[in-house]
Amino acid sequence: MAKKIPKELMAASAVPIILTILQNGDNYGYEIVQEIKKITNGETPWQEASIYPVLKKLEKQGMIKSYWRMTPDERHRKYYSIQDTGKVDLKLCMELW
Repeated sequence: MAKKIPKELMAASAVPIILTILQNGDNYGYEIVQEIKKITNGETPWQEASIYPVLKKLEKQGMIKSYWRMTPDERHRKYYSIQDTGKVDLKLCMELW
């Protein structure tokens, strides 16, 4: 059985993980969390609600942008897209790693 990922490591990795997911295409909060769980084989301590403060911070910093979109089942969802500032920050994180 794999070891659980410590909360501290997830917190420190949150920004580059989210930016990497958004670099692959626009997405909404719940799906971002599901992708993180998939990447970490379900070992992440994140819950859906815990991602929204990080998304809000990234948007305030200009790294991502949000917009509302109607889904085929006629539900409004808030999607996020990576911006140039976020791409630069992600590239820097990858170089530092």
